[in-house]
Amino acid sequence: MAVVNVDPMLLSLREPELANALRELDDGATCLRFAGQWRGVANGAAPVAALRAVPALTLAVGDPPPELDRGFDLVATASEADEVVRAFARAPLAAVSAALLLRDPPSDTIAALVAESTTYSMLQAGPEFREWRAAHAPQPAGDDAVSRVRIRREGAVTEIVLTRAARHNAVDLAMRDHLHAALVEAGGGEGPILVRGDGPSFCSGGDLDEFGTFPDPVAAHVIRLQRSLAAAFDTLARRLVVAIHGACLGAGIELPAFARCVIAADDAHIGLPEQGIGLLPGAGGTVSMTRRAGSRRVLSLLLRDATITAEEARSWGLVDEVVPVDRLRARAVEVAESLG
Repeated sequence: MAVVNVDPMLLSLREPELANALRELDDGATCLRFAGQWRGVANGAAPVAALRAVPALTLAVGDPPPELDRGFDLVATASEADEVVRAFARAPLAAVSAALLLRDPPSDTIAALVAESTTYSMLQAGPEFREWRAAHAPQPAGDDAVSRVRIRREGAVTEIVLTRAARHNAVDLAMRDHLHAALVEAGGGEGPILVRGDGPSFCSGGDLDEFGTFPDPVAAHVIRLQRSLAAAFDTLARRLVVAIHGACLGAGIELPAFARCVIAADDAHIGLPEQGIGLLPGAGGTVSMTRRAGSRRVLSLLLRDATITAEEARSWGLVDEVVPVDRLRARAVEVAESLG
């Protein structure tokens, strides 16, 4: 598992020499970092096809020719590339798995969610996640009897509110089941649906204390698809407005991105922390976020330490509007009512 620096001139080789050369550089969980002089590198379909076939994360540093640009998983400046390399080193298997999944995702939503869940479950059985789990023993949350959502109808709008405020609305099994049931109930009616969260954050992602407590990865994969929040959000997308604020991590941005409209408070900070624990997005983000922002931006967000602001997320297309935090609910209701 390594980062291999590659001279871009290698891409001037003809097929099949190029494909063979790239395979020889890959040791199973590799980041191929192309850095150097791009002028004079041959263009054409052959290097793009070879790059997209190699089972490694491909990273171009600098300014590759436009004809080659689309062959890389990521294109970055030198400083951005250093951040990618550091992230890759934390969990190479997860990073390569994410790159391959995002490289050519299925166009059909269910097929794409199955591919994401399959890869996610595979990583749950892998060494990187096991190492993280061993260092982070789960702790009981102590709120098992508390309802995770509140649902009410106000005029034409059905409002679903995440109510696990003390845990930043982290998604545990109870939250998943309660929210899924609320979405099914709302979906059986008519009119717009607004989803938002109580407390300091919309949703801080999956509850880390439950990560890895599944009976086995295969059972977890099947259950994840049977009670898929991502599929429920996608099914209701045309009627759905989501208001996000505070921490919007993992599922806290993956699920909203399915909605017809995402309104963000100006205090929202958005990120994908899964790669740091040996996983990749498992709440539909490789589908929803890719449709809104493209696979490169999703991968770059996964392979960075920091979150992005609401305004940056808007410029990427992950959210549709940014408002002051004290205007969030009122504006979301306005938008939802306009869908009716």
